[in-house]
Amino acid sequence: MKATVEMSKKTFYLIVGLCAVIIMMNSIESFIKAKDTGLFEAWLQNPNLNIDKSQTINEMYSIYLTSCLSVFFIRIITPIALSLNSYFSLVKTGVNKLFVAIWMVLTIGLFFFTTLGETYFSIFFIISAICHIGLLCVLIYLWKDINKQKIIHTTQKTQQA
Repeated sequence: MKATVEMSKKTFYLIVGLCAVIIMMNSIESFIKAKDTGLFEAWLQNPNLNIDKSQTINEMYSIYLTSCLSVFFIRIITPIALSLNSYFSLVKTGVNKLFVAIWMVLTIGLFFFTTLGETYFSIFFIISAICHIGLLCVLIYLWKDINKQKIIHTTQKTQQA
């Protein structure tokens, strides 16, 4: 029995498009957080902040930028990896249920990580959340498509025999 099936180009473009929007929204949001002095000052006023208050403003701003960029990198690595893996699956290997299951778990985990400590009224968060949900729907559709293609493939084999 064939272990993998071909992914349709429509599904591939949906996955890559949603990942691109997620990456773009996180990029814009991180850029705004890094450049807004009001957000930096609010970050400094956080009582749970565990930094040495004897540091200069430039040193504390450097720590703030590092934390913004770290969160940005964590948020975009999964969509980048999913897009690249989808491309190679489309061109070379095909997809199977393991591909879909792993990326669903990673997407759900990233979505919950994104919701932690986030401003829920940010337009960037709302669009990103909609794209995460859309990505999950596309992966569920891909799961069902794999089932359908396997059923068609096995029926064709039984009819030939």
